[in-house]
Amino acid sequence: MTNALKEETRAHRDEAKRREWREKGMYLTREQAATGEPCRGCGLPIIDNLGNWPGTMYLTPEQKVEYDADQAKYKETHPNCDAHRWSMSGSRATHCGCCCPPIPMSPEQYENISKILLGSPRREEELDIWERTLTCGHLVEQSVHHTNQLPSFSAAWCPECELTRGVVSLRKTVEAAARMAEAKRKRDD
Repeated sequence: MTNALKEETRAHRDEAKRREWREKGMYLTREQAATGEPCRGCGLPIIDNLGNWPGTMYLTPEQKVEYDADQAKYKETHPNCDAHRWSMSGSRATHCGCCCPPIPMSPEQYENISKILLGSPRREEELDIWERTLTCGHLVEQSVHHTNQLPSFSAAWCPECELTRGVVSLRKTVEAAARMAEAKRKRDD
């Protein structure tokens, strides 16, 4: 329960941050980022045109000093954010997943992802169904592909409370193997 409440608090923090970004107009367009407009969260450029950092084992001594200074500054600026970091290809600026609103995907990225997601039919018989007990006591179901042996559900939207809640426990209620066997039996009949 303690972990579920922690994850619920984190989810609420993230939702509040996204709402704040929307209300304050903090999201940049791709065009604004490309023209050098700074991040509205931290003030660093989104795209600094310095190129990507090589892998840390390939840094020159001069690059290592610069890289370490950037990392130290990041840790000083974001000591308690407990969030992921993100950056853009071709840029060395690192942004905080809690403080810095992301820029939208490019049309090409949307197209490529759509091809992947829409190119594969959804096969219901390959999905396990998991039942999650939330901190509010309500139960919600989630379908997950059978190859995902133990999905990590930390928080979920509760339609009854209309809030994101932490997941206290989960259990598989429908096995994909049984669904696949049933589908095969029906095909054979």
